Amino acid sequence: MGFKKKARKSREKSGEENGRKGRKKTATEGEKKCARNDCENWADKSFGGRSIAYDNLLDVWEEDELNGENRRMAICKSCYRKYKKAKKDDESLSW
Repeated sequence: MGFKKKARKSREKSGEENGRKGRKKTATEGEKKCARNDCENWADKSFGGRSIAYDNLLDVWEEDELNGENRRMAICKSCYRKYKKAKKDDESLSW
């Protein structure tokens, strides 16, 4: 009998619950909205959102498509994917 099997067996005898204890996603509503006007998704890090510089976002979208003019703006995961595709061939981002 190996170490892990003995540990599981002793946990069962002591009445502790089996299974792994992990972080579960329970958040259904975020705190930050996406910076694009026509997007209704959440831009929180837990939902896959990213924070991008305002100047870089202007390369992809127009000023009237973005909410606010902060230095950095949060965008959702789907808008980030569109941003990455648009900037894929831009050599200013490569080293």
